[in-house]
Amino acid sequence: MAISTEMSQARQQKAREYASVKHRLFFVNTGLALVFLILMLLSGFSLELRKLVESWTTNQWLAVPVYLAIFGGIYAILTLPLDIYSGYYLPIKYGMLHQSFGSWLLDLAKGGLVAVAIGLPLLEALYFGFRNLGEWWWLVGGLVYLLFVVVMVNLAPVIIMPLFNKFIPLENEELQDRILRLGQKTGATVKGVYTIDFSRRTSSANAFVTGIGNTRRVVLGDTLTSNYTADEIEVIMAHELGHHVHGDIWRGVLLDSVITMFSFYLAHLFLQAGINLLGFRGLGDVAAFPLFVLVMVAFGLLTMPLTNYLSRTRENAADIYALNITGNATAFISAMKKLANQNLADAAPPAWAVWLFYTHPPIAERIRRGEDFIARQGYA
Repeated sequence: MAISTEMSQARQQKAREYASVKHRLFFVNTGLALVFLILMLLSGFSLELRKLVESWTTNQWLAVPVYLAIFGGIYAILTLPLDIYSGYYLPIKYGMLHQSFGSWLLDLAKGGLVAVAIGLPLLEALYFGFRNLGEWWWLVGGLVYLLFVVVMVNLAPVIIMPLFNKFIPLENEELQDRILRLGQKTGATVKGVYTIDFSRRTSSANAFVTGIGNTRRVVLGDTLTSNYTADEIEVIMAHELGHHVHGDIWRGVLLDSVITMFSFYLAHLFLQAGINLLGFRGLGDVAAFPLFVLVMVAFGLLTMPLTNYLSRTRENAADIYALNITGNATAFISAMKKLANQNLADAAPPAWAVWLFYTHPPIAERIRRGEDFIARQGYA
């Protein structure tokens, strides 16, 4: 599929429609989650569910996964139609997904199993902290979360990601050498350059640098390598490597850990209040889990505009870095226009949407940055 280097007005109209639907779905999903959690608490259903679980087992370690299985199963059944609409039907309708429904369901199930395999030990550790660490569980929990994120950043490229996509060493030796030279130029050690089979599911393009230390690798979507010039790919990768040069992975890990620790502390305060107000036995009462999730979700919503703003500042810095190290603003601009067309991205979304949803600057803003670079430097 040939991707135009000029933004299509028809595609932009379609992109605005697609973004509008996704924004509305976000509010529907969020509202449904909040209502579900509040009803679980105020109706007393969570307390009754805990009684049911305890009628089956008195083992605290077993009670947690049994409660969570029922709790999560109910929510999954309630939200499955919405998940199918937002995750499958809508992308199919707008031409962003060409995966069969069966294959999509398999990916959904696989993702659920991975989430359980990772999440259950973490939740067991959380409840161990509730039961044994008293007033300080939130501090220890925050530190454990920091360690967990560091481990996952390191292992995800070699353990988690290959479960969903096939990583193949880049066969284009000229492009590989060019990227490796770019890595040397930026001072970011790259252990390998790979393509990933995005085209098996989607028509959108992406590239990223993932992992840290010995697992750091450059990954190019095959939807990118087949539609973009070497110059465009180089400037895109310069942006990604700029994140590593600026230490943005570690900034993100630290910020995420601080926010998580603070949300843990707020959850601690609400859980203590819930002991009297909602009839919980203590911090370690599994019936209080919906309250814990409610606080985490609500705090995440409140901090989302701030974290998105901070993310956009780092993306802006990576754009500037890519322009400076390659000097190729023409390729940068053409790549941005291609991405807008191919990924069905609204180039100029409303300010409120940028404030609430966008982790990256809008494409129109990034194109202007390239044009300003040309104007300042006097060359393309």
